[in-house]
Amino acid sequence: MSKKITVIIILLCFFGISIVGLSPRVCQAEPGAATATLDEFSEYDENIDGLSDPLELVNRTIFTFNDRLQIWFMEPTARGYRKVIPSIFRTGLLNFFNNLLEPTRIINSLLQGRFKAAGEIFLRFTLNSTVGVGGLMDPATFDGMHSYERQFASTLNHYRVGSGPYLVLPFFGPNDLRGTFGLIGDTLTSPLFFILNNDPLAAAAVQASNAINRTSFKLGEYEKMLRGAFDSYLAVRDAYEQHQQEVFKEGEQHD
Repeated sequence: MSKKITVIIILLCFFGISIVGLSPRVCQAEPGAATATLDEFSEYDENIDGLSDPLELVNRTIFTFNDRLQIWFMEPTARGYRKVIPSIFRTGLLNFFNNLLEPTRIINSLLQGRFKAAGEIFLRFTLNSTVGVGGLMDPATFDGMHSYERQFASTLNHYRVGSGPYLVLPFFGPNDLRGTFGLIGDTLTSPLFFILNNDPLAAAAVQASNAINRTSFKLGEYEKMLRGAFDSYLAVRDAYEQHQQEVFKEGEQHD
């Protein structure tokens, strides 16, 4: 049981963006890369005052830890990784992890009563898993198949569950209480959870590989977002809330 709990904690980050979740906008992947999971914090100019942050002191401490880890470890490691690993392999890994998110998107589309979207995601998953060689390639995108960002946080939002207080999670980054519960649901419906639930070390290795690979596609974007910001913590918090509002709004617009 303790091993499964450890794997759940490790894989929680898989459904977010790990440290690289602090990046400001859609990552600029090389041609052929999957685009569905690259929707990070887009650059928005408006400030928002609605997000509750009663744990700001604790959040700022964790933010500082994440910030140092991003700058001192993730980016240098990803920079070296990018130099030695060809783009085609990095893109294949990106596509592979994106494809593994599709079952969770199908489940959440069904939970939201969006059966058309669930069917489209299922066809996308089937095509990429077969013709795309287990998801290493992304023929569905070239065929014009849309990918919907359906996660348990969006399902909770669909049923009007409030966001709760803002939270900064170690390694994962900005989130809120609703999103944290959503991450647990996403993890438990992940194919990786069933594959790695008895091997925490393998789960950690998989998550680290995913995080470093994703970071290699958007080197320098974190620094760019925070450049000129009076308060880096507030800049990331506002970007997170804007991003969440845009994702939920887009999700509600699709049948």
